[in-house]
Amino acid sequence: MTILIVGAGQVGMSVMEALSDDHEISMIDRNASSLDHIPFEVNVSAGNGLEEEVLKSAGIEEAEIVIATTSEDHTNVLIGSMAKLLTDCFTIARVSDPSFANIWDTREGAFGIDAMIDRSKLTARQITELLWFQSTRQESINEEMYCHGKVKMSEFKLESGSDLIGKKIKQTNKYSELNIVGIFRNSDFMLVPKDTSFEEGDRITVFGSPQKVDDFGISIASTEMEPVQDTFDILGGGDIGYQTALLLENTPLSIRIFEEDPDRAQFLSEHLSQAMVLQADITERTVWEEENIPESDMLLVSTGDDATNVLATLIGKDYESPRVVSVGHEHQYLSLFESLDVTRVVHPREVVASSIINYIQDSYIGNVTELEHESGAVFEIKIDAESQALDNTVEELEKSFDQPLVVGAMVRQNHSIIPTPDTSIKLGDQLVILTTGKAEDIVEKL
Repeated sequence: MTILIVGAGQVGMSVMEALSDDHEISMIDRNASSLDHIPFEVNVSAGNGLEEEVLKSAGIEEAEIVIATTSEDHTNVLIGSMAKLLTDCFTIARVSDPSFANIWDTREGAFGIDAMIDRSKLTARQITELLWFQSTRQESINEEMYCHGKVKMSEFKLESGSDLIGKKIKQTNKYSELNIVGIFRNSDFMLVPKDTSFEEGDRITVFGSPQKVDDFGISIASTEMEPVQDTFDILGGGDIGYQTALLLENTPLSIRIFEEDPDRAQFLSEHLSQAMVLQADITERTVWEEENIPESDMLLVSTGDDATNVLATLIGKDYESPRVVSVGHEHQYLSLFESLDVTRVVHPREVVASSIINYIQDSYIGNVTELEHESGAVFEIKIDAESQALDNTVEELEKSFDQPLVVGAMVRQNHSIIPTPDTSIKLGDQLVILTTGKAEDIVEKL
């Protein structure tokens, strides 16, 4: 494909390096020196990506994909909008302010952007996957993400005492936002009809949004398990800390957020129903001791300033905090963060770059997962104008193949959907399909 990248910072360069072998890349940056040492056969243009002539000289009229990765949200959104006016390309914009993503999520085609990559939400999602102890929910044996993090597949083992044992799938109405599609029983995998009853030891396969799947893991935990109340302290209530707390609102975690700025602390207290918000300077050891921060089961160091994050991380290590994840923003701090020997360092720019790369690499067919013992596969596919599934119902699609398959979930207009048999398949839908046959056979026909 022909791809135009606007912005040669860390994100833009990472995307270019990952894609340049398989695609024709052009790149624009205002700073000519940023383009001097690009070690690939990339068409480079120095100039303002908001100027039409600069975009045209860089080949926007031939571009199939335009990616705006500058450090300014407004610039990226405007570049995406201009690209849509000039050509029929697919547009991707990186943003840091969640307000842009919130508008885009709720209004189809907002800003003329086809894919908006929200740094704060993506980073928060990665953090929750890293920090949330398995003890807070029924253990998930296997997990996979699809459709750029919009759909999650998890496999749970039903232990003695789970309230699902003895129930039929059709009796689980309270899980209507999930799709329970398969069971491993006695090492055999089967797609299950709705009148199937659950048995102790069953490993059930579930599809849904990441939050709903995680909530399901909590709700089915055995009543014989000891209740666990882990404590989670977030040091820094900026966008990443706030989004992390939002994702964990409905979990058993006891969450506290420490934020020095009084106005921001007030905002957090008004918008978070579960977390306790404390206005305090996390670089002061007296705060750590008075608030018993070293006793927390998990720490997230997530201010917007790397120097502050390094200092707070060092304090946490000095107090031997058991599980620490730190956020590192600037490239020059990366080696310092890595030397701190914490549980994990999360770099938002790397998270964003990885998301953009995956978006392009998985444009139509992506993330094929083989099931255990070669019993089947899960894959995602995007419905284009030539797809045989277009305008069919889910039931019609599932019955049109000789091999058993089920549409576990789908994404439409950036929202995950649990389909019913009558759900119609539309242009642009992303389907997550589980089959006990061969994925390539289905893909070829679709």
